[in-house]
Amino acid sequence: MSSDVKIIKNKNFSWFNVANNSEKEIKYLEKEFNFYPSDLEDCLPPLQRPKLIARPDYLFMILLFPVFDRETKTIHASEVDFFITPKTLVTVHTNELGQIGNTFGEYNNKTLKCSSPAALLHEILNRLLSECFPMLVHISNDIDNVEARIRADFEKGTITEILRIKTNIVNFRRAMQPHKQVIRYFITEASVFFPNNQLKKYLDDLINYTKEIWDLLDNYKDTIDALHETNVSLIDFRINEIMKTLTIFSVIVFPLTLLASMFGMNVIKMPFVSHPYGFFIILGLMAAGASGMLIFFKSKKWF
Repeated sequence: MSSDVKIIKNKNFSWFNVANNSEKEIKYLEKEFNFYPSDLEDCLPPLQRPKLIARPDYLFMILLFPVFDRETKTIHASEVDFFITPKTLVTVHTNELGQIGNTFGEYNNKTLKCSSPAALLHEILNRLLSECFPMLVHISNDIDNVEARIRADFEKGTITEILRIKTNIVNFRRAMQPHKQVIRYFITEASVFFPNNQLKKYLDDLINYTKEIWDLLDNYKDTIDALHETNVSLIDFRINEIMKTLTIFSVIVFPLTLLASMFGMNVIKMPFVSHPYGFFIILGLMAAGASGMLIFFKSKKWF
């Protein structure tokens, strides 16, 4: 048996926690349980979509949960597979979600008590969903920082930061979107294994958790979209301001350049060429022309 497969057995039920979804661990489950081959294959990479499959003697559920990478500051989805029977709970994951390991340790040390697979499943899902809220707070803080940067002054890095946050929100939403539907379906199908609304009692509050998380993600999505549009508008405005300034400068400089070129031609009887103060007269004409154009542009409120 692989070291990544850990087991806790008591008089009520057993928990098989598989912290690696490689072929070695899946083959162990194939020998130990009568699970459908297609369900075991779904435990292998790559990620599968969240779903629930009701088999004659067990339920197979796939859920995705967000994981925050502190180095890249990005969020990606991590898959957790559940096999549930009246006497057994099997969890298969990639050991990215620390709450599963924490729950296993507490349950093994008897600091956490669960009377059935339904109660243990509720505890695991409750902790995994609760772990989403610190990430939501982090996203909210990132959005606030971006908003402050936009208000203060435009920075090139703001666009990159907005795109990173939008990607995190999209990945978060992709992981969380099916949760409510899958859990509801699970409650319905699990009535065969856990009668008297036992599972419904445990999992109803998780549906409220998923709804709260989804509502926050919707709010963050709308906010970051609005900030993105605001940032794009500010960029366009600043580009237009720069182009307007350059255009005004070009219009002012062009007549001066033309005048300088005309007086630079070697032509007989060019005005002011022989005049003792010709140079200063030409400079005065240039200054007067530039000043006149500046006054005209100012009167039109073009700058």
